[in-house]
Amino acid sequence: MGSGVKIASRQNERIREAKKLSQKKYRDQRGRLLVEGVRLVEEALAASLVEQLFFTERLLASPRGQALVQWAQNGAVEAWECSEAALGELTDTVTSQGVVAVARKPSWPVAIQGVVVIADEIQDPGNLGTLLRTAAAVGAQGLFVVKGSVDPYSPKVLRASMGAVFQLPHWLVEREELLRQLRKSQTSIVVADLQDADSFWNVTYPPQLAVVIGNEGRGVHPSFREQADLVVRIPLLGQVESLNASVAAGVLLYEILRQHHCSAGDSVL
Repeated sequence: MGSGVKIASRQNERIREAKKLSQKKYRDQRGRLLVEGVRLVEEALAASLVEQLFFTERLLASPRGQALVQWAQNGAVEAWECSEAALGELTDTVTSQGVVAVARKPSWPVAIQGVVVIADEIQDPGNLGTLLRTAAAVGAQGLFVVKGSVDPYSPKVLRASMGAVFQLPHWLVEREELLRQLRKSQTSIVVADLQDADSFWNVTYPPQLAVVIGNEGRGVHPSFREQADLVVRIPLLGQVESLNASVAAGVLLYEILRQHHCSAGDSVL
């Protein structure tokens, strides 16, 4: 399978060009990213974003791997079999699954409706990836990534998102422009804080809502706190000062989901 020509050298021009996408500046310039691993490549193929596929003989050892390559070829994707050494130039994981793709960055028209989530300068890749995955799981309509956050297309974010980065609409935005759009669309803002806040269980969440998840160190930016319609706190009963940002997001988003979609008879709480 593949083009019939095997890429053996680490210095191959296609490998060298693809490797540049491991750096954020090239991802930004080219609007492309590297996608590693069977599941993530499948998600990128399903979104019709893959342009090039690099794989090793190891991938072809499984029916799933064979099907992935055939899927790419049926979609007119350039598919290149590589030596382990050549593919190793593109991988970020310790144990590669034998496949890396070059894909276009996903894009969606900006829309603020229903429940949306705001990542306010989230720095940890695991947090942002988990936030993407959780927002998709609860049926949020999109995620706004405030500039200054970790790159949503870095390898660690992609892995933590488990493919949600290709499913959930998301946008990179300036904070002040986002606040203007929220006001224009009459979207309520909810932030989590420990001071002057109501228990998150005792608040009624409107259907048009932006949930702000603050920076791991400093919390929510004052601009969001000042314009918040709802300020809530998640009870901390043990000897801890705060919850991990993605954990707090999951707790809050599932309470919002419960209120919006579960009747009293359906609720497990």
